[in-house]
Amino acid sequence: MVNIWSIFSQLAGGGCPLCRQPGDEICLPCRDALPFNHHPCPRCALPMPDTVPAGTQCADCQARSPAFERALAPLQYLPPVDDLVAQFKYHRHLHLGRMLAGILADAARSTDSGIRLLLPVPLQAQRLRERGFNQAGELARWLSPQLGIPWSEGRLIRVRDSGHQQASTRGQRRRNVRGAFACRGRLPPRVALIDDVMTTGATAEAACRALQAAGVERVEVWTVARTPRDRWNTVHDAVT
Repeated sequence: MVNIWSIFSQLAGGGCPLCRQPGDEICLPCRDALPFNHHPCPRCALPMPDTVPAGTQCADCQARSPAFERALAPLQYLPPVDDLVAQFKYHRHLHLGRMLAGILADAARSTDSGIRLLLPVPLQAQRLRERGFNQAGELARWLSPQLGIPWSEGRLIRVRDSGHQQASTRGQRRRNVRGAFACRGRLPPRVALIDDVMTTGATAEAACRALQAAGVERVEVWTVARTPRDRWNTVHDAVT
């Protein structure tokens, strides 16, 4: 099925989206100035202070290991990344999504964890109707040929909507998405969940538990960006 927004997105491009210099991508100076997640928790990719020794897990992961094996998030969900993501998924500027997918692909190439299938986090039905596309599905579609890993949009499904997560606490988010996902068909032992942003990790946890119940041995979470802890209650969407 042809995604008509992909066609419109091609017409919306033209120049660096941040400084408007000529070109088809984020220019190198603007890319270098992005808030990269240089010092993440090695388990959940939460941005950590530079003073914390490399390889040290965050306090949350030390207290309670997440269901997923590892998270990968090359950027922090800070300006201007938050605006690029918003333009991508709310205003259908899919060319920006392709740029962000390229950054995620570069990060994924730096490690080989044997992932055999990319699974986008399914969007809630109302949001899918509103947007006309699933941003996680678009990211997986672009990542697949770059990494040589197949993707599937129908193997992980959402069996109930969880409502808006905005301003919810971490515990409330976990309760909202509990039992929200299920799996169809046979899955390989190692898969990666794909989404645009991870905030508290509640959605990723719920999806991961559904995958594990279906027999998946290792789940990684690959997102474009990770929200720093001090911004968890200020993001304006129910991100992962």
